[in-house]
Amino acid sequence: MCFSFAIRRHIRHVFRSKKKSHSLPDTSNSFSVIFPPQSSSSIMSPSPVWCEGTLLHAVQLSGLFPDCKTFVDMPLKYDADVTLAKWNALLALAPITNDVLALFLRENFDEPEGELEECAPTDWLPMTDQFGDILDEDYKKFAAALHAKWPTLYRKISKKVRVNPEKYSIIPVPNPFVVPGGRFREMYYWDSFFTIKGLIASGMLTTVRGMIENMIYLVETYGFIPNGIRIYYLNRSQPPLLTWCVKAYYEATGDVEFVRDALPTLRKELEFFQTHKSFKRDEWISPLYRFVVETTRPRPESYREDLESAEHLDSFEKKCVLWGDLAAAAESGRDFSSRFFAVHGPYAGQLASTRTSQLIPVDLNSIICSNMKTLSEMYVICGETELAQQFYNEHRMLRATIRQVLWNEEHNCWFDFDLEEDKHAVSFHDTNFFPMYCDSYHEDLDSQAIVDYLTTSGVVSFPGGIPVSLVNSGEQWDFPNCWPPTTWVLLEGLRKVGQEDLALSLVEKWVQKNFNMWRTSGGRMFEKYNAVSPCYKVKGGGEYVMQEGFGWTNGVVLDFLKNYGSQIRWKVAESCECCDVTLSRTLIKPTSPAPSSSSTARLFASDLTQTPSVVSLQSMLSDSSIQN
Repeated sequence: MCFSFAIRRHIRHVFRSKKKSHSLPDTSNSFSVIFPPQSSSSIMSPSPVWCEGTLLHAVQLSGLFPDCKTFVDMPLKYDADVTLAKWNALLALAPITNDVLALFLRENFDEPEGELEECAPTDWLPMTDQFGDILDEDYKKFAAALHAKWPTLYRKISKKVRVNPEKYSIIPVPNPFVVPGGRFREMYYWDSFFTIKGLIASGMLTTVRGMIENMIYLVETYGFIPNGIRIYYLNRSQPPLLTWCVKAYYEATGDVEFVRDALPTLRKELEFFQTHKSFKRDEWISPLYRFVVETTRPRPESYREDLESAEHLDSFEKKCVLWGDLAAAAESGRDFSSRFFAVHGPYAGQLASTRTSQLIPVDLNSIICSNMKTLSEMYVICGETELAQQFYNEHRMLRATIRQVLWNEEHNCWFDFDLEEDKHAVSFHDTNFFPMYCDSYHEDLDSQAIVDYLTTSGVVSFPGGIPVSLVNSGEQWDFPNCWPPTTWVLLEGLRKVGQEDLALSLVEKWVQKNFNMWRTSGGRMFEKYNAVSPCYKVKGGGEYVMQEGFGWTNGVVLDFLKNYGSQIRWKVAESCECCDVTLSRTLIKPTSPAPSSSSTARLFASDLTQTPSVVSLQSMLSDSSIQN
């Protein structure tokens, strides 16, 4: 068959132009176009549109979208088979230019975000007495403003997704939920716990229950909770905090029946980690756990970045190992950090040397140890003493192994264990202190030794919070960034081991940092902050621009204000070295941020099809334009 004369002339014009072209390599021997079937725990085959294939490859390398997540969040207008058939027909014509690729996307995909609908939470009420214990009047206003943000972050799956789920990369869950904000337009796993803590402080227990039921649905459907509710996240999980969520809900409601109903699912998630994430040496008392992902492709939402990270590797097998370790770093929630970089070799200390699976992490093992103890406590509540004893014994064995393998007597601290180096990775990370909150510390722990370590390292002296590390790598989970979730775990951990004074002083510092940022930026909240400054200096680094919203930031601050509001007050900072000004309560109007979806807006602009040299791809590929 052949195209009409007019269409052939158009194709010659387009493909002879000097515009940038993205030729696709021979698919028979190129790793970067067609990938082998994925070996993972996912029960769903990778999508040939959003997870692998020549279309994904072409779009992500084209530069049409600065953020690779944009394309994999775009819904299909037609069935995947129809779209891919049109794409393959277009591929057969000639190399694909950006103009043709953009037009193909415009005619076959919708803009992202349409799969979610804004809606009003039924349990949100204007703030009355939820935060009545707060003494500082400005902190009361701060709490009210954060409480008022919940409806702006509240989403539900749209009806059109439920009718045609195969046209969307989002995983439909039954109940509405709170999103983090910014590019994170869907529900995320470990974010949800810290968001839930704030929702509980706001009295939004129906929303909390609905979000937990969403997570239970995911475990029952897939056997685990993915990183986020997108199909391209189905090869990895995140720190398993569902048990924490159920415990928090029970403590707020006393709902024993909800706990009883949730227990089988909590056990199922634990079994997933025991099956897929455990590792044991003969001399260890019990298995330990690590973040590990088996994959044969880059992460779709960071496709271009992962390809670039693996450019230096000379075999497909080595690339797969790196891609798996990059995905495992995302599974840890800390993408990316020097914590996971190699310490030797030509790429030591760089993202290209990421080796997440070679570390036994303190935080993951502490969380799982905590989950075992909580399961034991829940079975006691439900009157099942035999199961309660079983999980208590498992908790004690894992706690003993954490001391055996992860505790360092010389430094009086826990450290990740490096399997390759066969020794502790002796470096400050805020995750080193998870055992305190997780009740996975040994009974004879001297908590003052932990305080001494924190003081000697200097991390408690920073005016803006405790940094996640002391390595300035340029990655977002390194110095000088401080993050709400790990800040919450560390501070609550200090309180649990009897160091209330230090915990309170650090809570006061963290709330003041967030208040300063909120007040001086015109009411904006961000996902992370700069520890070296008490002012409105946020921090960046990483694969994407700074995000605001922000679910877990709001949640942590509201939880702190709820529990410590009667003990903390805002204080005037004497000076700010990075600004050379005295901080006050003056409100500074925010500058207008750049549109978050400008590249998508340009792609879908109506004048794109009016370019004389570009005609409708529909007509190029329609039957009426083809002659036998």
